[in-house]
Amino acid sequence: MSNTRPQRPAGVARSPVVIRRSALLALAATAVAAFAAGCGDDSSSSSTTAAGPAGGDYPAAGIRFTPPEGYSVAGGKGRLVATVQAGQATVAIWRYPRKEALPKSKDELKAARDALVKAAEKADDTFEIVKTAPTEIAGQPAVQIRARETIAGKPRTVRSSHLYAYGAEIVVDAYAEHDSFRQVDADVFRPLLRSLKVTAPAT
Repeated sequence: MSNTRPQRPAGVARSPVVIRRSALLALAATAVAAFAAGCGDDSSSSSTTAAGPAGGDYPAAGIRFTPPEGYSVAGGKGRLVATVQAGQATVAIWRYPRKEALPKSKDELKAARDALVKAAEKADDTFEIVKTAPTEIAGQPAVQIRARETIAGKPRTVRSSHLYAYGAEIVVDAYAEHDSFRQVDADVFRPLLRSLKVTAPAT
């Protein structure tokens, strides 16, 4: 696996990969907010998270993780907390503030999952589910979706994890080429998720 540093790991406005995922995740987050609130109002989404240092500790977002060895890590802007990247493998971590009640029960998480899948299918006609499950990540209720889709014109396999905690939907979106995904998932994506810690954002 290459550890070549991406040209603009933190340049949200200039990275087609990050732009593609940002648009899809914003749509999915809106769908979850609509489920929780019973309407389409997503007024809380205008809140932003201050950019953190180029590492695994982002107290302004209440997010901490252990960066994988050999990967470049960069703090983001706005809802994007951080990106972790090496070659064609990428992890993007987002925080979407929510004023609505967040899903907690198994039924609520299943409904949130259905809303996310529906939004993803609407945004990308190549979206194909591999596996979905309500779960718990970092001790918080979560939904995990593994799927094949197209990102910046390239076919990718994605592990998208949505955690609901501390007034926010936290999204850890990890993706790589189809052929390398299984190995990268085992070596990088899942260990990063296991290292994830979520707390209330620092004021």
